Amino acid sequence: MHPRKFVRDSLGFAVAQYVVRALVMMRAIIAARLLGPLPYGAWNAIQLLMDYGTSLPPVGTQQGLDQAVPARIVDGDVPRLERLERAGLFNIVLLTTLFATGCLVYALLRPNRFLSFWGPGWLLVAILAVLLTNLASYHMTLLRSHGNINAVSGWFFLQGTIGTVLGLALIPLVGVPGLLAGWAAGTLVATVVLRIQGRGLVPILPRPSSDGVALVRVGLPMWVFMASTQVMRSFDRLIILKFLGTLALGYYSLSVNALSFMLYLPDSISYVLYPRLLREFRHDQGRPGAIEGQVDRSLRAIAALVPAMCGIAYLCAREAVTFVLPKFTPGVPAVRTLCFGAGGLALANLSSIVLMTLGRQNVLIPAALAMTAMGATLDYLALRWGWGINGVARMTLVTYLVNGGTLLWLAYTGLRADRARRIGVVARSVAPLLASFVLAYAIDRLLPWSVTMAWPLLLLRLLAVNALFVGLYGATVAPLLQGLGLRQVMREFNLMLPWAARRPAEPL
Repeated sequence: MHPRKFVRDSLGFAVAQYVVRALVMMRAIIAARLLGPLPYGAWNAIQLLMDYGTSLPPVGTQQGLDQAVPARIVDGDVPRLERLERAGLFNIVLLTTLFATGCLVYALLRPNRFLSFWGPGWLLVAILAVLLTNLASYHMTLLRSHGNINAVSGWFFLQGTIGTVLGLALIPLVGVPGLLAGWAAGTLVATVVLRIQGRGLVPILPRPSSDGVALVRVGLPMWVFMASTQVMRSFDRLIILKFLGTLALGYYSLSVNALSFMLYLPDSISYVLYPRLLREFRHDQGRPGAIEGQVDRSLRAIAALVPAMCGIAYLCAREAVTFVLPKFTPGVPAVRTLCFGAGGLALANLSSIVLMTLGRQNVLIPAALAMTAMGATLDYLALRWGWGINGVARMTLVTYLVNGGTLLWLAYTGLRADRARRIGVVARSVAPLLASFVLAYAIDRLLPWSVTMAWPLLLLRLLAVNALFVGLYGATVAPLLQGLGLRQVMREFNLMLPWAARRPAEPL
């Protein structure tokens, strides 16, 4: 892949994701304002079910396809490639169906919060959305491996746009179930369009074979890591739902929305970077040095940019919630705390794809399980000690930071970096996040704030603290960005815009 195409795909996917995330954020804000904390908490509860349904049932099949399909494409063996793809589809359909059946049986036989609020009919709608999403993920995995990132971006755009607009339109008619109906409809339309784009390239008839078992075996270590990470990233919500109730989950869900929004830039980079690393690693006969330069550049960009977003979000969260969602002000401290968790998760995501590329999947399993256990223990202790949702947010932040640093250390161990270099890489990657927190906290305390301040003064203060933060943070991380080629990145971005001046591109 040419560097210009990689940059264009990364930024194009990131732009599409941010448009979608902006729509979803708008949906979250409007829905929260219309519904209030309790129904909004119920919406987030069923979202947890759908999240688990799209990540757990395939049991490594999607991760196995991520590993095996690019290699088969490089080998040029079309019959073996098609057999592999059909086996992967068989696994996904079968395992998702088993998951759906288990959910329905559990919901009908045992009283629970999901069924008491949503009823069996809406639970079926949620399960349908899960099945469609898993089928779409199968298509996106194959299309991405063939270099068609635009189709992937289009699926997220259609799903997000239709799901947001239709879901909000249905709230006045049916209440919070309208959000679920809109999301399911958006998923259906986006998946049909994606299927049309994948005709002739993506097999649609499943067929069991030994390749299906091989996919699970190859992808299982990464699946264990992803599943553990999913639990780690959602256990705070699960424990709040169980011990504090749906209302507390409604307050806390704002922090999850903010965290998800900030993760889309690093996630987009990692999403496009992964298949490229696999191809370069294979072409160079499995030499770690083949991918080290690209990993270094991506890490430096993520380590500098994500903390900047964290600090800005921290400084804006209180005024934004107070003005737009005054009923959710009890959740403001948790929102501000968890903003900085995006930095740790971004490092963890990049490190995990590096380890997968290097074939060191097995080291992810003990690391993921240990981090999940640590997070669960800390969150539980926060509730036992009476710290409430903000205590859970603080413990979750600690877990994310430790997880990011640990996986980054393991990734550079796989790249054969010596101990001194690994220490330096982890320190340089975590330092901007610590600087962002210190600067944002100090600036927020330095300039006066009061609930009685007039809105013009609050707006003026908000502009001042953000300008001061951006200036100081930029000066702090400037050495990290030297030689990164941000001007070239922006130049490549300009090539995507029809009104931008076209300049000759320099190699990255």
